[in-house]
Amino acid sequence: MTDDVVVGGGFAGLSAAVELAARGRKVLVLERRVFLGGRAFSFDDRITGTTVDNGQHLMMGCYRSTLAFLNRIGSLDKLRHVPDGNMTFVEPGGRQSVFQYANLPAPFHLLGGLARLGTLGWSDRISGLKLGLALRRLNGQAEDLVDTTVREWLIQNEQTEKIQHRFWDPLAHATLNESPDRAAADMFAVVLKQGFMGTREDSSLILSRVGLSDLYVTGARQFIESRDGRIRLNAPVQYLEHDQNRVTSLVLRNGERIKASTFTFAVPPASLLFILGSESAKFNPVLSRLEEFKTSPIVSINLWFDRPVTDAAMAGLLDSPIEWVFNKNLISGTDGTLQQLALVVSGAHKLALLPKEEIVETAVREIEKYFPEARRERLVHTHVVREREATMSHITGMSRLRPQTRTQAENLFLAGDWIATGLPATIESAVLSGQAAAQAILDR
Repeated sequence: MTDDVVVGGGFAGLSAAVELAARGRKVLVLERRVFLGGRAFSFDDRITGTTVDNGQHLMMGCYRSTLAFLNRIGSLDKLRHVPDGNMTFVEPGGRQSVFQYANLPAPFHLLGGLARLGTLGWSDRISGLKLGLALRRLNGQAEDLVDTTVREWLIQNEQTEKIQHRFWDPLAHATLNESPDRAAADMFAVVLKQGFMGTREDSSLILSRVGLSDLYVTGARQFIESRDGRIRLNAPVQYLEHDQNRVTSLVLRNGERIKASTFTFAVPPASLLFILGSESAKFNPVLSRLEEFKTSPIVSINLWFDRPVTDAAMAGLLDSPIEWVFNKNLISGTDGTLQQLALVVSGAHKLALLPKEEIVETAVREIEKYFPEARRERLVHTHVVREREATMSHITGMSRLRPQTRTQAENLFLAGDWIATGLPATIESAVLSGQAAAQAILDR
């Protein structure tokens, strides 16, 4: 009999399965779709033949669980590190300012970088110092901000409108995938503390040089299967069967019953609610409120130009509906005959509802506004990816609803970027949750 069943083949599920397989457990991964990757995967564009991610992901040096997972499956060499945090900020018309950490220990490297950022004035930089002091006063008690929005917290700590609009807002939007006017400040404080208050290495930026599926799906699958584990695709779970405080089996949509010693659900809240149904509260009272978990979309617009538009690896567009532009050629280290740009809009509640043509029109207009050179280049191809349920929506109060990995059923465990990891719903949160679920199983 299978030792452990893991439901879900994204970062959370695969990291749990890899950890269990590494400890000699026989694992079965069930994925409802015909491919692995969850909400972080890649595919080949049919027209250009290049790789497209369903959403551009940026990691940091403080992603220790993720880096350990990638190391275990042999994928660390597929990453590109940006140790000094180089980010280019572009204003309408093309004026550029480069943010770079100062050669100082953390957190002064961030403050030194802000002091040299041309898009800010001295009053803005001084206010940035005040936020750093406020973060220290929290002393790790970020839960005190669970009912406070990012915007309210920034105003309370006397952040100028300019530094909010031109630095904190883009950072909050990108890391929380939600507007600073709606997002809870507790998770933003965690982002700032882990990313900038630790070591310089923690705040280094990390990009994948390859598509997301190549980064972790391929290696994780090989790792699991080489240790007698199995992966089944197109295997949606319909419901589970249990006896008192123990799950006895899972029932697939085709009626097949699967038995195991333990069961880990590494799926989003809506999928878990569908499987557990009205019995969700039996496994954890918090799970009776799964309907309250709302999602926030990410829209990625891939544009291919016949000649280079920018030589920056990544650029933030100030005062634009398009937040970030990633130069896929430079990141991957490939020249190619076309320049592929990946434009990212987080918390894209309105944009995700527009027709593809309007999204592309907006993207091209903004690129031409911020990179005037693009007006002379030919747009060869476009591809829009709408990840409508990219992450949970980090609105105020949500931290109270996030469940732990253990449930009241002795052999049922939860994983996913949305459970109580103490982090926002990021890749690191997903991997950390999977490793926590595996450890809880091993501790049994």
